[in-house]
Amino acid sequence: MKRYFLVFKNLLSIANKKFWVIVGMFVSCCFYNISSLLPPIATSGIIAMITDANFNGIWFFVILYILFYIMYYASLYFNYYTYTSLAEYYHIEVQKKLLEHISNNDIIYEKISRGKIIETCSDDIRYLVDVIDCAVKAATGILKLVIIYIIFMYYDIFIGLFVLLLNIFYLTLMNNNSSKISKFYEGTRKYEDKVTDILNQMLSNLKQIKTLNLMPKLDNNMNKVFKKWKEQYRGKRTNMAKRYCIIPFIIYLAKIFLYIYMAFLVIHGKMALDKLVLLISYYEMTVTCMDTMLDNLLNLDNYGVRVNRIKNILECSLNKEIDFGELENDYINGVVEFKSVSYGTKSKNILNKVSFKALPNEITTIVGHSGSGKTTIINLLYRLIRLNSGEILIDNESVYNYSKKVYSTNVTGIFQKPFVFEMSIKENLSLIDSNTNNQIEACKRVGIHNFIMSLPKGYNTVLTEDDLVFTDGKKQLLIIARALLTKAEILLFDEVTSNIDPTSTVEIGKLLVDLKTDHTIIMITHKPQMMEIADKIIVLDKGKVVAKGQNDEVYKKSELYRDLKNRTFASISINDI
Repeated sequence: MKRYFLVFKNLLSIANKKFWVIVGMFVSCCFYNISSLLPPIATSGIIAMITDANFNGIWFFVILYILFYIMYYASLYFNYYTYTSLAEYYHIEVQKKLLEHISNNDIIYEKISRGKIIETCSDDIRYLVDVIDCAVKAATGILKLVIIYIIFMYYDIFIGLFVLLLNIFYLTLMNNNSSKISKFYEGTRKYEDKVTDILNQMLSNLKQIKTLNLMPKLDNNMNKVFKKWKEQYRGKRTNMAKRYCIIPFIIYLAKIFLYIYMAFLVIHGKMALDKLVLLISYYEMTVTCMDTMLDNLLNLDNYGVRVNRIKNILECSLNKEIDFGELENDYINGVVEFKSVSYGTKSKNILNKVSFKALPNEITTIVGHSGSGKTTIINLLYRLIRLNSGEILIDNESVYNYSKKVYSTNVTGIFQKPFVFEMSIKENLSLIDSNTNNQIEACKRVGIHNFIMSLPKGYNTVLTEDDLVFTDGKKQLLIIARALLTKAEILLFDEVTSNIDPTSTVEIGKLLVDLKTDHTIIMITHKPQMMEIADKIIVLDKGKVVAKGQNDEVYKKSELYRDLKNRTFASISINDI
């Protein structure tokens, strides 16, 4: 029974509010379970009155019969109310808790697969309320059984002991069976997560998969997963067959012998007919109650798998969230300075005493081979990770001193892959600023307003992932417009032209030249044509700054920069920018 208490305890550790609603569910469940024991008493009384030909006394038991069922359905109605209240609470609050935790631990995917996270957030949370429901029903089921055993003992101690020992044996067999089913159920969920992982990857890279004809290999991988899933599923179904087809036969065999014995007592005048009807009714109740309780315990085992999946995600905290300061100075000029900044993990040093300064009205471009530490610099400025040593300053104040509101409205950026939600252009922009005039001004500045207005629905056009009209280049311009709506002084651009066409690269290059007039711009790029527009170049190699200064100066003194910049241009000229 310990594992059932652990499931309940784990649920309360995830969301521990609504205590009195849980108590209400338990009380209502107790009432309707106890109420269900009362009608056989009234039935027995009616039979006794008929046997004695006392028809006037029948009405007393008829009224009792009706009252017992009123109690039963009233408490059942209240139980439905408590269930609904808890279902709403767990579904909404736990999902919000999961989403918040995942957003604060963006590298959580290193330990937990996307498939598991998606399945947990969309499916597992729906069953949290059923943990409470099953626990309450199982607990009140035990109480109901105890009362029935007492009734049996009162009328015939031998029959009572026989029923008790039989049910203990039945419970032991079923409990062991539940444990095996739960184990195989956990296995099926594991491989379902892997299927979701593969499906998620396919949907994200469908064009490349078709182009490279990768479907046969993906099908092969999927079949391997399906084979493992089938093994787990068959194990579960085999044990369920034992549960519902073999073990119950013991109970029904014993039932025959018990009924023969009680019939023998009635025939020999040792038991009245009304008592026979009463005990048969209660024995049927023990069977039904035991089966219901065991089903609830089995479900509790299975729901425990879901609870553990949620708990594992919430306890997986690869990033400790970096605390914000209390500095509310919102008058930021945008001078960014790295002073001997070092960062690394236990297994790898990524940045080694990096120092540079990025000034307003300039484009500071960070270049270097893959793995040199460029993106780590951006992540430090986004405060996604915390440096090991050194200082990162904005206007001579540590980035860790600013309040969350001030920092988020003064430092923003655009990532490599343009990301928009599947909603209208207006709704995407309204996530930052719902003012229509501000949205139009931002879109005009990035040069996308006329294109939007040429669309049949204008700003009400709904964006989709595979939109052939709204290309990745257009989406990237829209993302820049959305970033401008934050009114941030410091703009970070992380390989924003790596996945877009040459024409869009030119457009974004010209845009950055315009934006530097009232922003501090820090850009990571591997495209030579984007390097050309930089006012200042920072060259990184294996986590160290090996050269920095104006574009021409660095070009003359850094062989690494010359190598990076002299690569073949993507069919357009620097002069186009």
